[in-house]
Amino acid sequence: MGVVDLLLHGLAFVLPAFCVALCTTLVGRMGRSGGMRWWSQWLLTGAAGSLTLLAALWAMGRDGSIAGYAALVACCGTLSWLLSLRRR
Repeated sequence: MGVVDLLLHGLAFVLPAFCVALCTTLVGRMGRSGGMRWWSQWLLTGAAGSLTLLAALWAMGRDGSIAGYAALVACCGTLSWLLSLRRR
């Protein structure tokens, strides 16, 4: 496996986490102001979602399980909700 293939595999692994993080960040910010900037909240939630997917891969031994994606959605949703409670 070359460097480009390794980069593409890593990107494909974390892409669902950052897509779910973007959706939960934007939906969580509807009608609210204040708190963190949207892009910093997105990056933080995406990183937490990536770690969740990595933990699911380690625990289950394979990528793409429904339980792993359910944990991803729960992690991103909970973190976005907690971050939206913060005020400036």
